[in-house]
Amino acid sequence: MQIAPSISAQALPAAEAAPISTGFALPRTAGTLQYAVSASESLSWGYYGNQGSAKSTNLTGDVGYISNSKRDPFSMVFSGGHSLSTSGQPSYSYFNLALSQVVAAGRWSFVLSDSVSYLPGTPTTGLSGVPGVGDLGVAPVQLGGDVSQGVLTNYSNRVNNTAMGSLGRQLTGKTSISASGAYTWTGFLDSSGDAANQGLDNNSKTGSAGLSHQFDARNTLGGNFAYSNYDYSGNGNSIELPGVVSETASAQFSRSFTRKLQVSAAGGPQWTSIGSYQSASLFADVSATYSGQFSHVSVTYVRSANAGFGVVGGAISSGVTFTAGRTFARVWNCAVTSAYTQTANLPSPAATPYSFQTTVASGQISRALARSLSGFASYTLENQSSAGANNAVDVFSGLSQVASFGLTFSPSSIHFGRQ
Repeated sequence: MQIAPSISAQALPAAEAAPISTGFALPRTAGTLQYAVSASESLSWGYYGNQGSAKSTNLTGDVGYISNSKRDPFSMVFSGGHSLSTSGQPSYSYFNLALSQVVAAGRWSFVLSDSVSYLPGTPTTGLSGVPGVGDLGVAPVQLGGDVSQGVLTNYSNRVNNTAMGSLGRQLTGKTSISASGAYTWTGFLDSSGDAANQGLDNNSKTGSAGLSHQFDARNTLGGNFAYSNYDYSGNGNSIELPGVVSETASAQFSRSFTRKLQVSAAGGPQWTSIGSYQSASLFADVSATYSGQFSHVSVTYVRSANAGFGVVGGAISSGVTFTAGRTFARVWNCAVTSAYTQTANLPSPAATPYSFQTTVASGQISRALARSLSGFASYTLENQSSAGANNAVDVFSGLSQVASFGLTFSPSSIHFGRQ
């Protein structure tokens, strides 16, 4: 279940590139384009559940753009490339593309956005969602709010697309209303004909509406109601699953302790229905963020129902995510991210209880070698175990590790129009 954030949070995440590049960074100022090209070598153990090690050569391109309009900005983020295996394992391509258009009309604000991805497995780290390609520390583009780390799968190409529209209006100087709607489709492209290796195609429709009031410069309180419908019809693997309906009522609070430290929390009851069976649980989304001149840290906890990540037909996940980054002496940059998530099936009389324990941890260190050229080394660990998940599809089980090193060429931002 994804709760849509406020209108002001719909713009794509961004971080300003340093004069001396230590890797790709998304642009922040209007009328700028930032791009980067990376080449890396990776050594993997437990490659998508296979035994032994595998080597690969990765070529990745990243692009970020914000239009020159400060009133109605358009933004775009792209990350994609190809991983060529040199060890007899499958090679694969990957990409993520996110587009966002803001339209301001008096007191009304509208946002239209779309995000599409093509990946060989569950997204894990970095802007691309693929470990070891040099983009750790760049915030991934997420439409619809925070989500838990997904259940890890074996090699299974999938396409995911989320189209979202939202609107907001200032009722008074401190009170505003907002509403949003989103449609997400996930399809798996396995061509082997083996049903056990095909994920569950699914689509979801989500709508939400909320009211917020800013009491002072630091404190904001609001409420939100969201409705989601998850559907699994049309699966190529002939598995028939009932649809899932989720409804969430939540209270929301945010506080800025300083310009650098912000805390937000949302929580409330969440009702889910599978056929005629209904159950209730707790929804929670709590985060704390610190953003300094040379460092940033964030911690997020999310508990919510979801579509099941293409592995099972509906689930509830509780996950904690930690990210941090720091620049040292202008030429060194370190980034770490870690996530632990527990996922279990939604209650249903016909369902066998199951659970997944998923851990993903990554670290990357980069150093500027020249003004537009940097080198990096990274390490990613993925571990997952399950209990009672005999009916799950294409689940990864065990430990996987990826160690990489490479080079990134990322020149200064290109500026368009008047600054």
